[in-house]
Amino acid sequence: MSIHRRFSVPAFFQIGAVGAVLASATPAVAAGWQNGVKYGANTTMDLYVPANVDASPGVVVALHYCSGNSGSAHSWFQGEADKYGFLIIAPSAGGNCFDASPQRSGERENISKMVAYVVTNNHADAKRVYAAGASSGACMTQALIAAYPEVFSGGSVLAGVPAGAWTGGNAYGWTTPSKTAAEWGDIVRKASPNFTGPRPHVQLWHGTADTTLTYSQNFPAEVSQWTNVLGVSDANSMTSSWKGSQDTWARISYKDASGTLVMETNVAQGAPHDLSGRGLWPDVVRFFGLDVDTPTGGGGTGGASGTGGASGGSGGKANGGAGGVPTGTGGTGNIAGAPSVGGSPGSAGAPSPGTAGASNGTAGGTPASAGAPATGTAGAANTAGGGTKPPSAGAGGGGSSDDGGCSVSTTGADQRSASAVLGLVIAGLAAAIRRRRRSV
Repeated sequence: MSIHRRFSVPAFFQIGAVGAVLASATPAVAAGWQNGVKYGANTTMDLYVPANVDASPGVVVALHYCSGNSGSAHSWFQGEADKYGFLIIAPSAGGNCFDASPQRSGERENISKMVAYVVTNNHADAKRVYAAGASSGACMTQALIAAYPEVFSGGSVLAGVPAGAWTGGNAYGWTTPSKTAAEWGDIVRKASPNFTGPRPHVQLWHGTADTTLTYSQNFPAEVSQWTNVLGVSDANSMTSSWKGSQDTWARISYKDASGTLVMETNVAQGAPHDLSGRGLWPDVVRFFGLDVDTPTGGGGTGGASGTGGASGGSGGKANGGAGGVPTGTGGTGNIAGAPSVGGSPGSAGAPSPGTAGASNGTAGGTPASAGAPATGTAGAANTAGGGTKPPSAGAGGGGSSDDGGCSVSTTGADQRSASAVLGLVIAGLAAAIRRRRRSV
């Protein structure tokens, strides 16, 4: 969040107000793991906030295996979150395992409440929420994306069973009978019967040597289920291989009718059941699309008389990422409102016109006349993202160095007017002192 303020009185009279703004912008949750976060339900929730969190971060729900707990999943995504600025939610199962029944209730409902809490309190991006887990957590991932497709944009399943095959509740138990693809697909559709939107994307992993959640019984059923739900087939697939840290994976990638990658399957000959320590998490992040390093903070919106709170751009992820020009429309000018983030780094999108204020366009944006909209999205790109200030004086608030997402900046004209008033005040004080000395 960048706060742009025009001075109507000398700068030193504004110190108290600026301090108040900075104090109010302090994050509600500090960097690092916060254990046992109170979010409104009884399933235990841990939350990881990286030091350089995105302005509007994605979220990964990391789901542990049977006999584990939330701490068992802490390390899985932490390094990637530190790189790319997303948040991690790690729940604890209510028993030995997660209850992976595909229903809109119980632990699944509680996890959806965790996501809602983080979206509200950590300004997370509700369109970039994903689930991933191993073993019991893999089964729970499938239950979550089946029952709450409006919450999750995708899931990664490391050795699980298809949605509907988990029978043990919070204890270990599964049965995977022979079903047609449509029958498996119907289980997912019935888990969220009123949902009509696009289904979450799915990434499946299984080793052929898995004898716990047996590969030969579960993996074909998973593939059958999700190809049916997503409406894809071998006709729109591509085969490849991917070399992980310990295994070589045979990969099939499925695209929908629009050419969007919606499903991946990955099989490794001889890989065991426990895949949590086999170096797969960075590729999971790649599948989710969270592996783009976005600068924190970002340009502010609007001009001198903003209306507060409207976003400055509605495009993709970054505010002036390396070489990129953010796309999206400029919102109304604000002081207190946080801008939305703009197009992805390096994209070629041109800025769209804003709706308020005479300044604070993106890098390269040209302001219109006084009081007219400036072009560009939410202010100049910050220095950490490689953005530059517009070339002419007064042509938009310049980007300041990244300070963790909150900065106070002034335009050159503001600084000059403040300096002029300050000079007059000092001169007046000097004259008063001389008159007082003459009268003594």
